[in-house]
Amino acid sequence: MFGGGASVQLFKLFGFRVGVHYSWFLVLFVWILWLREPFDRAVTGEGQGFLAVVVSAFLFFGSIVLHELGHALAARREGIGVGGIDLFFFGGFMRADRDSETPGEEFRVAAAGPAVTLLLTLLFGAAAMALTGDRFADAATFGTGAGTLLEVTLAFTALANALLFVLNMIPAFPLDGGRIARAAVWKATGNRHTATKISGWVGQAFAALMIGYGVFLLIDARGDADGSFSGLWYIILGWMLGSAARAAVAQSTFITRLEGITAGDIMDSEPVTIPAETPTERAYDEFFLRYQGWPWFAVVESDGTFVGLAHRAAVEHAALHEDGAVPVRAHVADSAQVRTDTPLESLITSEPLRRLGALMAVDADGRLRGVVTLDQVSRALQARLAPS
Repeated sequence: MFGGGASVQLFKLFGFRVGVHYSWFLVLFVWILWLREPFDRAVTGEGQGFLAVVVSAFLFFGSIVLHELGHALAARREGIGVGGIDLFFFGGFMRADRDSETPGEEFRVAAAGPAVTLLLTLLFGAAAMALTGDRFADAATFGTGAGTLLEVTLAFTALANALLFVLNMIPAFPLDGGRIARAAVWKATGNRHTATKISGWVGQAFAALMIGYGVFLLIDARGDADGSFSGLWYIILGWMLGSAARAAVAQSTFITRLEGITAGDIMDSEPVTIPAETPTERAYDEFFLRYQGWPWFAVVESDGTFVGLAHRAAVEHAALHEDGAVPVRAHVADSAQVRTDTPLESLITSEPLRRLGALMAVDADGRLRGVVTLDQVSRALQARLAPS
């Protein structure tokens, strides 16, 4: 759904880094503490309640990872880079390198997660129904002696995924339902920022209702621990949803002020480049020794097609310790390129720009037209955002 911050890597799945934020361990502890007694009551096996809680926790949080994996795989199909998947205080978060560029792209990425959750609901539900029959409802809601460890955990996981699906489909940004609603408004109006603001306002209203409901539960609890905990949980979740929705509206307002500026508008159109056929030894002598302090150069073919970046360390090693007559194109890496029509808003979040300090601006045919530096992006931001 939403989230961010530093996380600890657990494993990689389909090439995606999967990690957990430190706050997740608190949630895991609360999960076990809160559900220990209901599982003890529902599971028929002697002393198996604690094991059932732990199994259910990993089944549910594993379901969230699969939910976010659905988003990640859909994003990859759309050409969106994915930095990883994180579990945090409440739910999961897929870190995408950029926002969607079309309503269809937004819809497909947003809908992929709930589709996975719905499928998991059906699979866990079918397995639990096959084992419990007409005891399914009791097993899912912790009826006394409702079933075995396997029956109760499967039934409960099916119910938990069903609730997760319903929550995610609420049309309030940044929930998936809100992103789907944003795609629909975007398609209808033709304006992404208008769609973001509308879905963000709905998200803030929903968050306010959730906080209000949490306050009501706290007041109504009158010292009851379960009621107080539920109220606090709704307040925290509502606050997080509202903060994310407000941030989305603020970001949309910010991006609106950057419209009309592209990489081609701010790039240096006369970068120093190395012809791709240049022997490595000569490239080292004429470029890296001549321009001391430059860590890399763009390499281009005779027709201007961008090949990649030649880094000082690789070229120096090849020139001094390998066959220096080999063309420098054999030692390029790190394409770090963007189209000249890439909007300024996309440059701000570019990881290669932060890492290298520059991006190669190419046209639709892949020919190098210029170089966009971090300093140029910073100056363009200052000029556009400065008070009139």
